[in-house]
Amino acid sequence: MAMTSPEQSQQERALETGEVYQDAEGRRTTDPGSGAAHADSEADRNAEHLKRGEVGPRVPEE
Repeated sequence: MAMTSPEQSQQERALETGEVYQDAEGRRTTDPGSGAAHADSEADRNAEHLKRGEVGPRVPEE
């Protein structure tokens, strides 16, 4: 089991309590509006990938 530093523990608590928002690409923000904008842009990007038949990171559907 890996030991975490106090700073890492504090960051994890902030994520768990909703003080900090993190998207799938690792971007973090304390602004809920910015967090929502990141989520919307990711959803749009994912929809474009699906339209092109991509089912994973640069993997075309066969």
